[in-house]
This record gives sequence, structure tokens and C-alpha cells, in this order.
Amino acid sequence: MKKITKLQILTIIAIIVSVGWEIYVQLWAKGIEGPIIRVDLLFILPVLFVLVCISIFQLVKRKSETK
Repeated sequence: MKKITKLQILTIIAIIVSVGWEIYVQLWAKGIEGPIIRVDLLFILPVLFVLVCISIFQLVKRKSETK
């Protein structure tokens, strides 16, 4: 079995941090009245999407090389 790459570790850390941030924002938003505009998601979601796609590509590539 191959070792996990640094990018995959970064992806896992980014997902954990974004979940923590989302929990924090949800708790903060409970006290706010009116609509909440989440501009932070314009930055967080694309970065997570790219990291996850690259990590999956690495996994698929690694599995095809071992065959």
C-alpha cells in the first residue's frame, strides 16, 4: 500500500477546518436576524472542490499504476 501524499493530507486538514468553520458560523448565525450573505463560501467551496478532485485523481492514478 502506498503512502498518503502531502496534498491528500492537506485536503483532509482543509475539510476538517472548513467543517469547524461551518459549525462556528452556524452558531454565530443563530443570533442574527434577517438574511445572512455567506461570501466566505465563494472562497472555501472552490478550494475544497479542487483539492478533493486532485486527491481523487491521485488515488485513481495510483491504483491504475499498480495494476
